[in-house]
Amino acid sequence: MHNNPIPTISDLVLLGGGHANIQVLKMLAMNPIGGLRITLISDQTHSPYSGMIPGFLAGYYSYEECHFDLRRLCEELGQRFIKAKIVGLDPHRKTVQLENRAEISYDCAAINVGIQPKSIENLSAEAAAKLIPLKPISRFIAHWQRLLADLEAYRGEAPLRLAVVGAGASGVEIAIILKMLITQNCWKAEVNLIHRHEFLVSAKDLCAQQRLAKTLNELGITVLQNTEVLEVQENGLVLKNATGLVGTENFYRALIATQAAAPEWFESSGLAVDRDGFVKVSEKLRVENADALFAAGDCIHFSPSPLKKAGVYAVRQGMVLEHNIRAFFTRQSALKSFQPKKHVLSLITIGERQALVHQDDASILRWMWPSLLWRVKDQIDRRFMQRFQAGTFNVKPPSFNKTMPKAKTSLVPEDWEDNTCGGCGSKLAASTLTQGLDKLAIPKDDSVLLGVNDGEDCALTRFSEHTLCLQTIDQFRSFISDPFLFGQIATQHALSDVYAMGGVAKTVQVGLTLQPAAARIHKEDIFQVMSGVLDSLAKSGVSLVGGHTGEGSEFSISIAVQGEVVPHRVLRKRLTKSGNRLILTKPIGTGVILAANMLAQANGKWVDEALSSMLQSNYVAMEAIRSFDISGCTDITGFGVLGHVFEMMGTGDSALGVKLDYQAIPLFAGVAELFNKGYFASIAPQNHASLACLLNADISPQHFPALFDPQTSGGLLFSVAHDQTKACLQALHDNGVTRACVIGEVIDRNKIIVV
Repeated sequence: MHNNPIPTISDLVLLGGGHANIQVLKMLAMNPIGGLRITLISDQTHSPYSGMIPGFLAGYYSYEECHFDLRRLCEELGQRFIKAKIVGLDPHRKTVQLENRAEISYDCAAINVGIQPKSIENLSAEAAAKLIPLKPISRFIAHWQRLLADLEAYRGEAPLRLAVVGAGASGVEIAIILKMLITQNCWKAEVNLIHRHEFLVSAKDLCAQQRLAKTLNELGITVLQNTEVLEVQENGLVLKNATGLVGTENFYRALIATQAAAPEWFESSGLAVDRDGFVKVSEKLRVENADALFAAGDCIHFSPSPLKKAGVYAVRQGMVLEHNIRAFFTRQSALKSFQPKKHVLSLITIGERQALVHQDDASILRWMWPSLLWRVKDQIDRRFMQRFQAGTFNVKPPSFNKTMPKAKTSLVPEDWEDNTCGGCGSKLAASTLTQGLDKLAIPKDDSVLLGVNDGEDCALTRFSEHTLCLQTIDQFRSFISDPFLFGQIATQHALSDVYAMGGVAKTVQVGLTLQPAAARIHKEDIFQVMSGVLDSLAKSGVSLVGGHTGEGSEFSISIAVQGEVVPHRVLRKRLTKSGNRLILTKPIGTGVILAANMLAQANGKWVDEALSSMLQSNYVAMEAIRSFDISGCTDITGFGVLGHVFEMMGTGDSALGVKLDYQAIPLFAGVAELFNKGYFASIAPQNHASLACLLNADISPQHFPALFDPQTSGGLLFSVAHDQTKACLQALHDNGVTRACVIGEVIDRNKIIVV
């Protein structure tokens, strides 16, 4: 009897990992709407919490403590995460355009993408190199770390002059923190704070102005009031002071904390924007003239009463945004209005774990000691972050309950009927399949006589009469929530078998099993995953010639590949030459990383690195090594390093063995930590059990876990003549296969030795 999951009826797409969207994600996951699928799209895996960034810059917080790990959060909450740059939006077609990948459809979307630095016209490359914009924060952090490294390394006689342009809260904080670090580390540098007004931070809060002026003076920060930056030049800034005098001041770097700008794609997408390009929203946070589109945070122009660009507004907008999105889908309540407070409280870092209150009206916090105020702010910030950070285990728990709350409301029609049939009765409707494929641009291939667009029972191809045919098939369940990325990696994984035998892939057929969903969702899913497949095929010069679709309880893909190889270029798994060196072209660890990611225990950066490696085609490595004396080659996949090494050793009198240097095996970041905590892929113990009778007792997953870790789209493993090893590695590195390295050698005894 089939036990189908709740079918997907509608798509909510959250554009950006800002404070408001993160709250929507968490609240809708904890109180779900049946049939609603949520997808978060961001071009960065870690989204900064602006309230803690000053503390991070000062060294009080780690990177993880002040960033939302979006990938882990989505995995913990059972929602989709797509790492991609948003480049456009069509509110009429309800589609989002993404850089270098297929567009994605939505039924409702919420924009919370933050802001970017305002561009400076006629800026030379040399002058641009001097500028460090504070927005976006992720880019600023990288610039900040390079600046600190420069200050650490500087050994000149004259102090480096640094400018902070803009005396709002962020500009003042940056100037104070920078000067504090310079003093603590005895660096040779001085800080200048440049602003075009007479006041600091706010014209109304005189008390804060006085205390800030005193702090800046005590720290030795030069303040240039009523000074406007007219131009940025290679040697510094052209300034105009209060008397109208214009002159050039030399600065090593200028940190820009002035007015920011909205993303350019707002206006180019035809959204309603104000004169500065920020998207206009009503009091309901609904984008003007776009009923299915909401927006929040710094990227909006709040039409009822324009707001300051402050993170606190995004935090407070989160609950209203979630309510209105819920109301949009369920139609069970009216939309709420966002009612901003007239005066916003701001806490400014003014020194070593000290803070100052800035508010346009009276506040009791104004009379608290700066050190106490900092502790209060620290507690508030940490509590907020803890709400949106996935729980971390010091060791892998014996069991893990990932059951999410049940939906109290549902979008699934009462007359919905599950597809409970087997066999061909489980196929998708022809119209659904056709409409999903019609959106794909399938390249023409002269060697494909009959293909996808011809509707025949089989594909008809014609290749060279002088080559051998290679055929292989792979199948696995989805291991990542991004269907486009899943299609890309699954394709590279399947093609790799052909490359490992020295061949060239020519055609592919794809089988898809999709989870229960409305027809529109099925069309969208086919388009997304097949767009990923076609992306990898196009880059590899391979043609799609056919496939099959069906419905089941899990999303999975199978890919059959046909290739060809010139007879004298066929590479077998068999090792034949003792003394050859074993070279591995990719790091190990995708199995344990994906296993930990399923439990929301893998740092998003670790997952990103592994996924990036999985996207790399082994065709590049094979082309780099063709000219060398290769003996024995395979790709490392589900059986792990040791399982595939055993396959290469062969049997009988001519069988050889291997000696592996375990410490030489390259690992992805985080893999060693996960192994130490007890994480492993489900098949890893079975990989060991299959070889246990052939191994010494100490060669076990406990002592050598990387040897048994299954790899998805893993690297090539091959042996090369000892005297060609250095040149072979150089060829691989020159072609971008930078992690390739020697991990062992072939020995004349039929055994496995691990040192």
